[in-house]
Amino acid sequence: MESRAGTPVRPVPKPPVSYPPPRLMAISDTEKLLSTESLAQLRAELGAGRVPAGPAQAQQVTAHAKALLAPSQALRIGFVHTYTSDLLDPWMAMSGAVQGLDVVCHHAPYGLALQEASAQSALVQFQPHVTVLLLQREDLHPGLSRPITGLGKEGQAQMRAQALQRVQEIVSLFREHKVGQMVVSFLPRLAGPTLGLYDAQAETSESVWWATFKAEFGQWLRSSVPSSLFLDLDEVLLDVGRAGFFDKRFWYSARFPFASAAARELSRRLVAVGMAVVRPKAKVLVLDADNTLWGGVIGEDGMDGIKLGPDYPGNVFVDFQRRILDLQQRGLILAMCSKNNAADVDEVLKQHPHQVLRDEHFAARRVNWVPKADNLSSLAKELNLGLDSFIFVDDSDHECAAVRHALPQVEVVQVPSRATEVATCLDQVARLEILSLTSEDLAKTEMYAQDRRRRELMDDTGGAAAGGDYLQRLAMKMTVRFDAAANLTRLAQLTQKTNQFNLSTKRYDEAQLKQMLQEEEWWVADFSLADVFGDSGVVGLALVQLRAPGLAHIDTFLMSCRVIGRTAEDAFLNTLLRRLAERGVETVTAEYIATAKNDLVKSFLPDRGFQPAEAGQFQRDLLRAPPQAETEFPIQILMAQPPKVRQ
Repeated sequence: MESRAGTPVRPVPKPPVSYPPPRLMAISDTEKLLSTESLAQLRAELGAGRVPAGPAQAQQVTAHAKALLAPSQALRIGFVHTYTSDLLDPWMAMSGAVQGLDVVCHHAPYGLALQEASAQSALVQFQPHVTVLLLQREDLHPGLSRPITGLGKEGQAQMRAQALQRVQEIVSLFREHKVGQMVVSFLPRLAGPTLGLYDAQAETSESVWWATFKAEFGQWLRSSVPSSLFLDLDEVLLDVGRAGFFDKRFWYSARFPFASAAARELSRRLVAVGMAVVRPKAKVLVLDADNTLWGGVIGEDGMDGIKLGPDYPGNVFVDFQRRILDLQQRGLILAMCSKNNAADVDEVLKQHPHQVLRDEHFAARRVNWVPKADNLSSLAKELNLGLDSFIFVDDSDHECAAVRHALPQVEVVQVPSRATEVATCLDQVARLEILSLTSEDLAKTEMYAQDRRRRELMDDTGGAAAGGDYLQRLAMKMTVRFDAAANLTRLAQLTQKTNQFNLSTKRYDEAQLKQMLQEEEWWVADFSLADVFGDSGVVGLALVQLRAPGLAHIDTFLMSCRVIGRTAEDAFLNTLLRRLAERGVETVTAEYIATAKNDLVKSFLPDRGFQPAEAGQFQRDLLRAPPQAETEFPIQILMAQPPKVRQ
């Protein structure tokens, strides 16, 4: 090239364009998921927000998860739906596989198939662990297919009452049958509220109307429908965003609303419900300290050097501790297991200005240099809970691997190495979800703190060697109730969770117990126990069937391990036998069904006057071995609600 004057002009070289080789490009979410080497790592990557691109990729992840660990249990989930639901199957299978479950789905006929609410329906014959109602707003009231902002306050209130009545009728129809845990959901709107930006302050706000309806519906479920859960899909919408929730192509062509992110998140939540039904509930959250509750090592960095406070990355750990308190409100017992100097950790718990979790928040602590697997076993013994109810949280590759190897029954969660992911690293741990909440759940940590003070009193008085002085000084009061409907949630919880002090380990849900309350031949008896240190809440249950004149059978007899060692089990059994004798019962039968965990009660019946009978049964003749006087126990027994009289 030359200039007009004939002087050669050098071309300006273009900057080189660099195209990285394909394997150096950012790896996809699916590839990252398929590269994991354990289910725990796979769950962590999913929890960090990685989502397969579509159903085909979800199937690949499912196959990978099953190759890592074959599913150990089936989870049956039934769908009743007014929009397409079978396209959720790949996502349901993936969400189950990463939890070690084989998810099997049943889809009712398309539409609001109320005929499925019958004893002979395909749904009931499927025997689902969970039944999901996928409803749309217009299923509740035809007027909800049009704007409601012009109805006025009175018109909106009338429509809300009618919509609530309609959904109550639908749910009640299905709850009459054996459909497992019920989950009810309402599909969000594809578009935002009618009044757009102005909706929040409008007198006839659509968002306010919907929030009020959901609150009233949730309250009705909680008070009137056992074994039921409202799954708020608006929360999924908030998590993934409206654009990430809806796939308009599938919605308009196949009436399937969910984009990949929403399908994955909905499936994860539904499998979490199923986990709570078929797997033991997590009861204890055990936390490491250094690089878990705060950044850095307290023994090396000191109080001023650890990362904990309003600035990054300390604010990450403040938020994580705040989230731990949220989990405590679900009934989780908090414990600590840290390789550390106890005095250093105490200083943080008591004096650090930004420490959220204090000493009183932990029911038990192990701060020493003992192997963590040994410390976890020690914590299980102190709390009188099985290790399969423990979730252990630690940042160290070595410690996590060591606990997984030594205690495979403990679920281990490794704190992410990226600080920004720490605060929410437990949000998608399925076993931390709950299906109900009782007053005992809310007070659980305080109850275990009371137990610690009782042990201290036992040590001070010489315990069993003190000839009952310890029990007398507790000043115990037992309150016994029969057929207390208000305690149904707690009683169902006890049958699901209690393994050690449980003669038969039979599991019942709220619906089954409610049915027993209504039948004359069943007594549903429970007790709570209080002493000078506090009230332990409802801790014992007996289900007694009056089979024939003069004959009764103890179907279930269980007690929380938290009150073992205080003669409560004897006082409760004796109270039952006295009430049965007063009703003319002469023979009481019971059985001990051995499990891997209830060896504690192997000799309970023969030690209390029950003689072996045929087929593993035991029986006690109340004429030859009458109940004892209540004054023979170091417990004051109060009868709050007597048993019903058989007609």
